[in-house]
Amino acid sequence: MNSAIQEFLDFLDKEDDQDYGDFMRETDHHLMRMVESLRALTPEQVWQIRKLREQLLWSYQNDVNVVKAELREGVMHLEQ
Repeated sequence: MNSAIQEFLDFLDKEDDQDYGDFMRETDHHLMRMVESLRALTPEQVWQIRKLREQLLWSYQNDVNVVKAELREGVMHLEQ
C-alpha cells in the first residue's frame, strides 16, 4: 500500500474527535497532504478524491464514525 494512503488511514484510526467541525477541518488537512504525496493521479483517482472531499465537507450526517468509514473505504479504492 502507498505510504501516503497508509498514513491517512492511520490518522483516521487514531482520530478521536467527536465534534464534526473539528474532525472535518483536521481530516481535510490530512486528506490534502495525502493527495499532495500521491503522484501521477489518473482521472479516475482525481474524481474519487473530489468525491471523498465533497463527502467530508458537505456531509449532512455530522456523524464522525459514518464519515470515517466512508473515507476509509474510498481511500482503499484509490489503489485499485
